[in-house]
Amino acid sequence: MNEHEDGSATTSATDAAVETSPGAPESRPLPDFGDTENTFRHLDDGELRNASWLFALMGKSWLSDVLSRLGAWAVRWRIPGAAWGVRHTIYRQFVGGTSLDDALPTIERLHRREVTSFLDYGAEAKSEEAHFQRFYDEVMRAIAFSQKTPAANCVVVKVTGLAPNELLESLNDQTIDFDNVADPALAKLIDRLDKLASTAAEAGVQLFVDAEETWFQNTIDQLADEMMRRYNRERVTVLNTFQLYRHDRLAFLKASDKRAQDRGYLLGTKLVRGAYMVKEGDRAQEKGYPTPIQPSLEATHADYNAAVRYCIENHERIGTTVGTHNQESVRLAAALMDELGVPRNHPHINFAQLLGMSDNLTFNMAAAGYNASKYMVYGPVTEVLPYLVRRAQENTSVTGEMGRELSLLKKERKRRKA
Repeated sequence: MNEHEDGSATTSATDAAVETSPGAPESRPLPDFGDTENTFRHLDDGELRNASWLFALMGKSWLSDVLSRLGAWAVRWRIPGAAWGVRHTIYRQFVGGTSLDDALPTIERLHRREVTSFLDYGAEAKSEEAHFQRFYDEVMRAIAFSQKTPAANCVVVKVTGLAPNELLESLNDQTIDFDNVADPALAKLIDRLDKLASTAAEAGVQLFVDAEETWFQNTIDQLADEMMRRYNRERVTVLNTFQLYRHDRLAFLKASDKRAQDRGYLLGTKLVRGAYMVKEGDRAQEKGYPTPIQPSLEATHADYNAAVRYCIENHERIGTTVGTHNQESVRLAAALMDELGVPRNHPHINFAQLLGMSDNLTFNMAAAGYNASKYMVYGPVTEVLPYLVRRAQENTSVTGEMGRELSLLKKERKRRKA
């Protein structure tokens, strides 16, 4: 997942009753993101201590880096005890389970707190046809699983999991003619994506198309647009991902909305800040082209919040997931909904964070009546290692001034005297 790397929250309005009629102002207070009692009431004292210990460990940047590198190496080379160690520490915090069935208890536990799950098979992209078929089969299984599991209402697909990177990159500067596809590899990719989208539409499950690097993204955007044209006529089934750390994405969001209106379909959006900043900057410097990344963090924040505002103001024709760990962006979106009289459980607006992170946002938004979800990454330890390394590195921000996650955990332990 992107920054939050972000189901029923974006289905059609007829699929779910809303708590108030459109235009009726909300009178309830906004969520209290400092309410640790509500945030962590699904954790017992032992789980709370374990989470606190883990975030404190990841807060030591040198140790986090060494552990993530050595841990990945040890698991890959099947060093005795390595997989067990990863499984019972960082994996347990950020991954739902090795399979859908293994993740089900976590999915159901979240749902008891009114939080739904987005299913994301965490395997990294491979380069062989057998791997593409395996990934396709896994996404199809996840759609079937979601259809029979109300607690899981959305499935994530990475286009790089369905086709070779070389194909996606070769098409990136072209306009795909979906009515005349001559390349057999492209035809196979479109067929796979179409079957996933059509199956999701029939099952009443949403399909998130993940954003990836810029040298693939134009191809991915075209594929996502075509799937939305085919399957977003009556409700939002397919959603594309917009990485707002790119300086061109706010304009692209508005252009996507215009294109959807012109072609008669509903736009599906997942708004994130982004996940490939270092890689993007390095490649731009290496190849000598202007960086696609915003000039500053403040510019990213400004465009992200502007995108949130645009989607919420046009929520009748845009289904959106606000996928962020940024507290101010979540507060802005929640306040704007109330200001505009948009029901908190409107089916076109959802809020999502990664499993194991920012519980104070997810659970307090759910408790206040907003649609809230967790990205439920799952897969074998060996497959999700790159994802876990990114999570460990991301959380080194707790050094120096105590990070928000650790601060909230310590606050709740003090309150419980645990």
